[in-house]
Amino acid sequence: MDLIREVAPGWKDYQLLDSGEFEKLERFGEVVFVRPEPQAIWKKFDDQRWVLADAVYSRVRQDGEWDFKKDLPRSWTIRWEDLTFQIRPTSFKHTGIFPEQAGNWRYIRSTIKPGAQVLNLFGYTGGATLAALSVGADVVHVDASKPVITWAKENATLSGLADKKVRWIEDDVMKFVSREIKREHRYDMIIMDPPAFGRGPEGELWKFEDHLPMLLEMCQKVMAPGAQLIVNAYSLGFPALAIEQLVASTIPQITIDAVVELTLKESNDRGFELPAGIAVRASL
Repeated sequence: MDLIREVAPGWKDYQLLDSGEFEKLERFGEVVFVRPEPQAIWKKFDDQRWVLADAVYSRVRQDGEWDFKKDLPRSWTIRWEDLTFQIRPTSFKHTGIFPEQAGNWRYIRSTIKPGAQVLNLFGYTGGATLAALSVGADVVHVDASKPVITWAKENATLSGLADKKVRWIEDDVMKFVSREIKREHRYDMIIMDPPAFGRGPEGELWKFEDHLPMLLEMCQKVMAPGAQLIVNAYSLGFPALAIEQLVASTIPQITIDAVVELTLKESNDRGFELPAGIAVRASL
C-alpha cells in the first residue's frame, strides 16, 4: 500500500506558522505558541515571526514549563468546520487538540452512516467522537483520564452535540474491550490513538509496542461485518509500514484501505509540511 501524504484540512482558527530547529510556531485562535517538535530537523524559515509568540514551552531536565509572554485566558475556543474545541495549555505541552487529526475527522464524516456504532479508544478530548456524533453515529468514548473526559464533554456541549447518543467511559481500554467481547457488542467503526506509555484508572500499564498487538486482536472480536478501523500512531516514531503490517498480520481478513502520513503545512512562503503522525485506515 502506497503512503499517502495528507495535509490537515478545514482549519481557519489554527495555523502552523513556521517550524524548524526542533520547534514549531503555531496559532490557536489569536494565541501564538512555540512548542518542541522533534520531527522539525530543518532550519526555521522566518525568524521575525517567532518573536510574536505569546507563550513558549521549554524542556527543563525531564519536565517542561511554559513561559508566558503576556497574560492569557485560562482557556479559549477554536473551531474546525462546525465543531468547537476548548484550548488551554497543559503542563505536558499539549493544548487539548491535535490539529493534524482533522484529516481523520473528515474521513470519519465522509464514511460512516447515521446510526453507526462507533468505539473511540484513547478518545482524549473528543475530536473523533465529535466528528462521528455530528453525522449521527452512536459513540462509545473510552479514556483512562477523568479530566480529559470532562474536557471532551465540554467540547460536545460547545459543538451543540451534548444531546447526541454518546457514552463517556473512564476505563482502561483493554479491560473495557474485554468486557465488550463477553457482552458480544459489535461496532461498525473502531478508532484508536494509543500513546507510547500510559496508565489506566487503577494503574494498569499500557506500553505501545507490547499492548497494541493484543488490543488489535481483541478489537477484531467486536468488529461487525464490514466494520472499519482507524489506527493512529505517532508514538515512538514507528514507520507507517510497521503499523500497516501489524494491522494486516493481526487481523488477516482485513483490507488496508489507506496508509496516511498526517501533516501540517506551514503558512509561509516556504510551505514545508511537518509530519505529525500516521493513520492506517482499514475495513473488513
